[in-house]
Amino acid sequence: MPGSSIAIVGMAGRFPGARDVRQFWNNLRNGVESIRHLTEEDLLAAGVRPEDIANPDYVKAAPILDGIDQFDAPFFWLQSA
Repeated sequence: MPGSSIAIVGMAGRFPGARDVRQFWNNLRNGVESIRHLTEEDLLAAGVRPEDIANPDYVKAAPILDGIDQFDAPFFWLQSA
């Protein structure tokens, strides 16, 4: 429709395994796996119950976002962790 064009003039983001949009795109293009496989020790330290870890259906992997501790929750009116 005339007069309804949209221009994207900037884009930012942080993703598991990518510190910015460019690296995220490169990871997608190159088939880079961004899911981290976690050890039993990782899971126990994170508070996962041993019986959950022992469950064969429990997935011991996660999309970890580096630097999550730098997120400014109060800026977005969110409760901090």
